[in-house]
Amino acid sequence: MKVNDVQLYYEEKGPDFGEPLVFLNGIFMSTASWRLMVPFFERSYRVVLHDFRGQWNSGKPEEPYSLHQHARDLKGLLEHLDLDKVHIVGTSYGGEVGLCFALEFPERVRSLTVISSVSEIRPHLKYMARRWLNAAKTHDPEIFVCEWIGDVYSEEFLQKHREYLWERLVQLYQTFDYNAAIRLLESFLELETSPLTPKLEHLSTPTLVLAAERDLVKPLEYSRIIAQTVPQAQFHIIPDAGHGVVIEKPKKTSTVILGFLASLGTTLD
Repeated sequence: MKVNDVQLYYEEKGPDFGEPLVFLNGIFMSTASWRLMVPFFERSYRVVLHDFRGQWNSGKPEEPYSLHQHARDLKGLLEHLDLDKVHIVGTSYGGEVGLCFALEFPERVRSLTVISSVSEIRPHLKYMARRWLNAAKTHDPEIFVCEWIGDVYSEEFLQKHREYLWERLVQLYQTFDYNAAIRLLESFLELETSPLTPKLEHLSTPTLVLAAERDLVKPLEYSRIIAQTVPQAQFHIIPDAGHGVVIEKPKKTSTVILGFLASLGTTLD
C-alpha cells in the first residue's frame, strides 16, 4: 500500500478481533525477522508487521530518511488499517521509531515496548555505526556481514550456529539495497545531534524497556537511560543475549512482553 508517497509492505497475523500489536524492525531486519516471536502473539493479538521505507520489500526513495518520517509512515499505515490505538514492540532502530511515534502520536499508543534501543548516541556507538555505513558503501555482502555479525550476536549464539549462519547471511545480503541501508544508518546517526532523551520525561505511554545482557551495539546503559527517564517505565534484562535478542532469545523475550501486556489489563475500545 502507498503511504506518504512510498510503497509500504505489510503483513497481518492473528485474529481480526484481537488487540492490535505492531512489531517494528531493527535497521537491517525485515518482517520475516520476527518469525520466531510472532507465534507467541498471534494466538491472541492482531499482529501487524511492516518494512520501513528503505527496507527489503518496501519502497526505497532516493532521499534522506528519518525516524520521524518512519513514525508518520506508521501513522498512515494504521489509518489504512483503521486501527485507532495499538501496542508497539520495536527492537533497536524499530524501538527508536517507536519512541518517536509515542512522542508524536501518544493518543495512538496503548503500550510501548522498547528492546535494545537508544535515545541518544555516544562516541563508541557513533563510530560503530559509521563502520557499518562504510561497509555498506562497498556493496559487498561478505564485507558488510563481517563488519556487524560479531557486534550483533553473542559469542554463544555465533558458536551454536557457526555451521550455517555466516553462509546464510552472506547469501541473504546478496540482494540487499546498500544505498537504502546507508540512508537508514544516516537516519539513525541523527540521534547524536538530535537526541530523544530530553523529551522522554513527557512520555505518558505505559512502557517496557528490555535490554540484552551482552549487547555490544547498544549496551545496558542506553536502556537504563530510557527506563530512568520515561515516567514509571518497567525495566527488564534478558540474560545471556546479544543485541539480536529477538532472534537469540525469542521465547524469553516474548514471555516478558506478554507478562507486561497482561499487567495492563487493556481491553478493546
